[in-house]
Amino acid sequence: MTHLPRISFCVTALTFLLLCCCVSVTFADAKRKQLDFFEEKIRPILVKHCYECHSAKADEMDSDYSVDTRMGVRLAGSSGKRAIIPGNPNGSYLLKLINHEIKDLEMPPEKEKLPKTVIADFKKWIEMGAPDPRNGNPLKMRLEADKKKSQQLWSLQRPVKTKLPKVKNKNWSKHPVDQFVLAQLERKKLQPVEEASPEALLRRVYFDLTGLPPSPAVVEAFVKNSSPVAYAKVVDTLLKSPRFGERWGRHWLDLARYAESSGMEFNFTYPYAWPYRDYVINSLNKDKPYDRFITEQIAGDLLPAKNLKEREENLIATGLLAVGPKRHDASPTVYNMDLADDQIKVVSETFLGLSVGCARCHDHKFDPIPTKDYYALASIFRSTKTLTGTRIIKYSRYKSAAIPFGPNAKELNKKYQVYLTQLDKRTKVMLALNNKLTKQKGNNKKSEKNKKEIAQLKVKIKETKKKLKEFKKSAPPQPNYAMGVNAGKTTDLYVAIGGIVRTRGEKAPRGFLTAVKVRNTPQIGKKSCGRLELAQWITDPSNPLVARVMVNRIWQHLLGRGLVTTPNNFGALGKAPSHPQLLDYLAVTFAEKKWSVKKMIRFIVLSRTYQLATHRNQANELIDPKNIFLWKATSRRLEVEPLRDAILAASGELNLTPPQGSTVTKLGQKLARYIPYEKINPANKHRSVYVPIVRNYEMHIMQEFDFASSSLVVGKRSETTTAKQALFLLNNDFIIKQAEAMARLLLKQKPQSIGARIRLAYIRTLSRQPTATELNTVKQYITRAEKKLLKTHPDAQQRRQLVLASFVQMIFGSAEFRHLIQPPHLGEPLQ
Repeated sequence: MTHLPRISFCVTALTFLLLCCCVSVTFADAKRKQLDFFEEKIRPILVKHCYECHSAKADEMDSDYSVDTRMGVRLAGSSGKRAIIPGNPNGSYLLKLINHEIKDLEMPPEKEKLPKTVIADFKKWIEMGAPDPRNGNPLKMRLEADKKKSQQLWSLQRPVKTKLPKVKNKNWSKHPVDQFVLAQLERKKLQPVEEASPEALLRRVYFDLTGLPPSPAVVEAFVKNSSPVAYAKVVDTLLKSPRFGERWGRHWLDLARYAESSGMEFNFTYPYAWPYRDYVINSLNKDKPYDRFITEQIAGDLLPAKNLKEREENLIATGLLAVGPKRHDASPTVYNMDLADDQIKVVSETFLGLSVGCARCHDHKFDPIPTKDYYALASIFRSTKTLTGTRIIKYSRYKSAAIPFGPNAKELNKKYQVYLTQLDKRTKVMLALNNKLTKQKGNNKKSEKNKKEIAQLKVKIKETKKKLKEFKKSAPPQPNYAMGVNAGKTTDLYVAIGGIVRTRGEKAPRGFLTAVKVRNTPQIGKKSCGRLELAQWITDPSNPLVARVMVNRIWQHLLGRGLVTTPNNFGALGKAPSHPQLLDYLAVTFAEKKWSVKKMIRFIVLSRTYQLATHRNQANELIDPKNIFLWKATSRRLEVEPLRDAILAASGELNLTPPQGSTVTKLGQKLARYIPYEKINPANKHRSVYVPIVRNYEMHIMQEFDFASSSLVVGKRSETTTAKQALFLLNNDFIIKQAEAMARLLLKQKPQSIGARIRLAYIRTLSRQPTATELNTVKQYITRAEKKLLKTHPDAQQRRQLVLASFVQMIFGSAEFRHLIQPPHLGEPLQ
């Protein structure tokens, strides 16, 4: 009897377990049936009707809503309304969409409504709790799909030099560029227009290669020269001209975000920026190989040098990394990260055509650039010391040395640094006294003692100010200084989660972009900052981006439109090339020509494609209205620098001698807002590449005619047409004075006939002779205008001067003067 309770317990337990098993089996069966229902009734409909637009594999996910995972199908898309609420079909937005209850949002779109039985299945499925075996995070799946897709980007594959395509019109041209272009034209049933007139072609190539118009003598000689090599000889002459580096140097300075002030909140001047400008101009004139040009700008301070001059040039080259805009009032951590971010942007966008800066806060949304890669690059630049020469201790937390160069630079710098140390001490005393005076003045208790202290402080400040002024007069001669960088203390950063510097993620050792594959990836040593290795990685011959990006920039500056129209973005959001095989052919040819920029330019401008006229063709415009396939030359407006230089050249006022240094150097380091405009931009007749570029205080003409923002890496300038531009050409003092100067020059013309003066005006400004109609029209205008001025201006010479100046100003304001075009003139001969 004593064993009965134990037996009873065992029976009860066994019964409970059997019941549980039955319930478990019943539940498992029910769940399996529900999942079978999903697989048979729901998933096939989703795959057939929805995946095309609402899955990770979709080219572009509509409404940010994915149906290829359990989590995705239940979440809200861009509407904000939950698509599936398990157990609640009436509250589920998806059911309303497929039932066509919401106008203009019927699903599937532009198709018949799903059968009633299918809609009933969806309702039943939701009522059972929307069972779904599919795992996965829809956002993660989308990012992985995007990453896989982006790794197959055309720009990340190495360029291949294909065979020249076959063309039907074999006599049109034998030039490789023309073969590729003509093949596309023939496929699109487009006919190339005729070649440009000698005058139009000469003007075009002069502006493209030097940024200046040809002289009247050059125009006349070229028009008369019927030699088949005449044009090639002109090209060679222009490439050897020092004006070439000034023109193409300005293109590069757009990318380098070159300026002579810090911009941002305080915007104080950078007196030592100009050596980098001159370095760029000289390098392009010398046709420095592009891979060497890149290496010097990223790591010039780490390169061996044959002599002191080469060493100084290498150091100045690193100004690329120093001349960007800066916030000098940020905390040290933020300041240093912003500085590295600016350096990453200029290097990645300029040399690689990739927007790496987008990965500072999160993995790049469209390109295969994880945040870790961004911080690997940031580690390189955080292991670098930036030298700006900043000394305004009142406004900047960050004093910085600069790079001395020139004759006796070492000795001069040593003495000058002693002087600066003493100057800093005296300046701090002055600042302390001023602060004390401000505090005393703010004291509400105006006692006799307080008044006495204020009076004493004013006397002391006056004396200190006088002594400081005297001390500044004793300043020793200083050497030339330049901005740049040198190696700092090596560091490996941690990923800043969300871009917040204090939130640490995984460690990101110094390194490169993992998606850009090269044959020989350099290894960064423990003691190396990594910039030299970065330059080696970028210039590796197998890098798929560098040559493509640069030849595209060259093409854009010569033909007005890049083969890739997003020159700084060769990523997933950038435009695909219009002529991919031509782009690759040029990229490989560039490397074969030993990275010679001049040889690439010569190669392109000798093509027939470059030499076409700008004339319209109605049949072609119906097929290709934007001239993407290059059936004609693109009409281009002159940028502001060649526009200003052309005005000065026409008036005879242009000074072609490069200035020594910069106006900003003479001003010293000051807050730009306290410097009068006239002192920043004094009367200056040098070429526009040499005018001061103080952020937000550029010359008026620069501001009006779309000068590149010096705070951004500008690969392609914007082009606006505004009423203010027309008014500027009518009323601005600079334009009026240059028109007057050219009028004086025309009055000296011999023989002194009206016709001779008109012809000279045309050839100096438009590089051609006037047509008969133009000549007669201008003659009539001059005669009538002189008659009208007879009473008010009895002096004949003065009268002619005024009328000719007004005529010249008309030309300066004309579309032909401001554009590289060939006016049709209805076939009328030139006079």
